[in-house]
Amino acid sequence: MQMRDGTVRAAFIALTVAVSSGVATFFTLYSLIPAARAESPEAGSLYVGVLMTCVIAVQVGTPALVRRFSLRSVVLGSLLVLGVGALATGIFGAGPLHGAELIGLLAGGVVSGVGFGVLIVAGSQGVGLLVPGLGLGQALGMYGLVTMLATALGSPAGVQLALSTSPAVLGAVAAGLCVLGAVFGARIPRSTGKHLGVGRSTKTAKDLPVITTPGALRLLALTLVFLLLAVLFLAHGITSLPAYARGAVEPALTILLVQIGAAAGRWLGGAAEVWLTRVGAITLAGVLVILGASGGMLGTHSLVLGVAAIVMGAGVGTAQTVGLHMAMRRIDAGRASVVWNLAVDGGLWLGGVLAGLALAQGILDAGILASACLLAGVGAALAVQEHRRERPST
Repeated sequence: MQMRDGTVRAAFIALTVAVSSGVATFFTLYSLIPAARAESPEAGSLYVGVLMTCVIAVQVGTPALVRRFSLRSVVLGSLLVLGVGALATGIFGAGPLHGAELIGLLAGGVVSGVGFGVLIVAGSQGVGLLVPGLGLGQALGMYGLVTMLATALGSPAGVQLALSTSPAVLGAVAAGLCVLGAVFGARIPRSTGKHLGVGRSTKTAKDLPVITTPGALRLLALTLVFLLLAVLFLAHGITSLPAYARGAVEPALTILLVQIGAAAGRWLGGAAEVWLTRVGAITLAGVLVILGASGGMLGTHSLVLGVAAIVMGAGVGTAQTVGLHMAMRRIDAGRASVVWNLAVDGGLWLGGVLAGLALAQGILDAGILASACLLAGVGAALAVQEHRRERPST
């Protein structure tokens, strides 16, 4: 579908703003119950597990929804569903966490997860549908930057609002934000994506050759495991660490620092491959995550915990960028995006569940240590394998 440059720009901005409103809402909900109900970490763990299960469950079918109903319809519908889920989460998150109230809270998690899972896939697919092939890389970069800033700023602001007022107030504000996002999303051209294929064909960048040998696919699997393990620490940073460090650092500030670090790490991951090669970038990601997690585990001073949160987030962000780049070198960009998102969401699901349980059982330090050892082992294996395959021409 060809559109004039001005129309493309307006549609791209509308899509980016719409998705950003949903991203800010979702990550607020992801952190809300663990941070606001620190006295019931099991409930927070259960809520995050339900939320992420639903996010993951609907992602594969989203491109078919876009083909059937159009990008605009899917974005609008998913934002409204997410808004309803946020409102339910806020209402039931403010009451007792048992019986009918717990059922209502988990239902809010189901609805929120479904809405966000569809929205986040449709958003990235929509960039490919709206922007001509030659400008796609730049558009994806801008889209990622804006949505990540929405996460870094919106999530801690939402958590702080809930802590200073009530989860119910946050739920109402989040629902309103989703409605506002839908107003922007209504500017997406009506027929975009309808009855089309999953996406338009775009040229593969010459510096990202697609490698599909069995050895490369095994290395891809190792890359995704490394990414998932790194994202476990992101889940810790925005769920259990705010509760763990609450006596020294405000929960909203902890979440903000972790996510600012992750935003910086996304840039650092790309730069590190140029400075240090991919092997060096893998090593840097693992070292930053482990250093940050260790500081958060051992430190009791607010400055130590704050720096640790930033460093850990930077390591996770570096791992995310390196992981996506390496995936796109081994399979086509579309499938690489799918498996990358599944690894990230799988890490958020697993990390959110395990962090809450570990905090409830008083074994969070042991869990962090075990996860750090796993990350170090997988990272070392990945670095060795990548070193063997690395060629000067790549």
